[in-house]
Amino acid sequence: MEGAKYVPITEAPLAWIAYAVCPTCKAESMVTITPTGNGIVPVQSDLAGREFKKFIGVKSVSYDELLDLHIALKKESIWSLLRKKEKNSVKQTKA
Repeated sequence: MEGAKYVPITEAPLAWIAYAVCPTCKAESMVTITPTGNGIVPVQSDLAGREFKKFIGVKSVSYDELLDLHIALKKESIWSLLRKKEKNSVKQTKA
């Protein structure tokens, strides 16, 4: 991957995770870089490196939260839920 564009995602003492783009074929990959060699991290994503980096430290969604969302979406549309959230956010800002 000589000449590839790398975007560091995480840096740990024993390994780095990076997003790499091949300059020739434009293939995109998540790679690990360790003192013993490189490897592919099994991450399939449509996110670009900078986008992936933005979400790497975010708390993951629990199964209960996902099920709650599923139940809420059965009752009303996503747009309706987002409008309610926006209204609540505005109310909290004014308080």
